[in-house]
Amino acid sequence: MPESSPSDIYGGRARIGYTSPPLTTEVFPYEFYRIVPDGVTLVVTSLAIVVRSKDEVDRSYDISLRAAREMAAAGCDIVVLGGVPINLSRGAANADQIVRDLEAELKVKVSTSTSAQAAAAKALGCKKVVVCQPYEKSETERIAGYATHFGCEVLGATGWGAAFNQIGRIPRHAAIDMGRELMRKHPDADSIFFPSRSTCWSANSASIAWRRTRPSSGTRCAAAVSRIASTASAACSASFDGEEQRCHRDGPRCGCSRPARLPCVAPQSRSSRPPSRPRQSRF
Repeated sequence: MPESSPSDIYGGRARIGYTSPPLTTEVFPYEFYRIVPDGVTLVVTSLAIVVRSKDEVDRSYDISLRAAREMAAAGCDIVVLGGVPINLSRGAANADQIVRDLEAELKVKVSTSTSAQAAAAKALGCKKVVVCQPYEKSETERIAGYATHFGCEVLGATGWGAAFNQIGRIPRHAAIDMGRELMRKHPDADSIFFPSRSTCWSANSASIAWRRTRPSSGTRCAAAVSRIASTASAACSASFDGEEQRCHRDGPRCGCSRPARLPCVAPQSRSSRPPSRPRQSRF
């Protein structure tokens, strides 16, 4: 095949490989392309999760490893293995080792949902969090436990109540509604944690942050960070604290070790921010 220059392909700035847990992946690609700049593309493999059974998780783990190798062979710049339950299905130590082994084998940067969320929590200094999860309420305790795994104290948690195969039907206002309700109940929380990249969490959780639901303490929103923006760089984190936005995607701008050719979306000027909306009450 004739050689092509980066400017001649859709993913001329970066091609991001991602293994998406739902068998029917819908929302994640939509939100991904709303966030990343032009020239960044998503190379996605849907896994086997329908009801999140043990068999589905085991099969998804195996598919993830095969997909990672195929993504590297296709020339992806980075590979992200999605799904915290899948990442941790054979233990946290195994998850870390798999990343090291794949990087050594494939010569491509590899990350996971687990490591991206942990990096976001650390970068933002999250200590006391509330957790808003999209699935059935019976899953709330399990999912809130991930925030504890990331070193946070969970003050409160709730679930929207959607079955896994119905997450594409969650209304766009769900994240805002749950976040506001939990912050009313737990005003001492410094962060709102929105797990699951596969639901309509990122744009709306970013909306919470832009509105600054707790201006006095500069409430931080890790959701849009650890789920989609971080996928684009494998460890992106941002803080919407006052007028500042930090991004760990571009070495020259923020001093981190991310490859300089990956685009950085921060800091943004006022003129480039989302259009302002009429001022509302805090919640």
